[in-house]
Amino acid sequence: MPDETVNYESIVDWHTTTDYLQSGVIFGHLLMLFTCVMDGQTHPVALVHPYDALVGQRSLKDKHFQFWHICQRPRISSEFFSVHSIIRGAALAEDHSIQGDYLVIDTIDTDMFLHMKVMHKSAGHVE
Repeated sequence: MPDETVNYESIVDWHTTTDYLQSGVIFGHLLMLFTCVMDGQTHPVALVHPYDALVGQRSLKDKHFQFWHICQRPRISSEFFSVHSIIRGAALAEDHSIQGDYLVIDTIDTDMFLHMKVMHKSAGHVE
């Protein structure tokens, strides 16, 4: 479990927040939440099915509509994380044309929309 922290700034209200840093999974499906008691301390834990497998080449539809396409890894690759390391949730919509592929819904709130724009730019999807 991570013990590093990250300070990040909301690009909606510019307030700085501190969260635990967890590298690896960017998107995933929350399978289970539970607690573990160790040495008398309760630790909240999440079991997450990672949705970070390679998608392949982006389709013209994805490029045109600026969709962020993600793909689930095999369920056996699910991982345990400290609940404290989860920075935010994301809504996903299944792409029924390709089994196991999903689209990130970036219109849920302004912060998610702006973060997805930054991710597209960083990935070279837009100028």
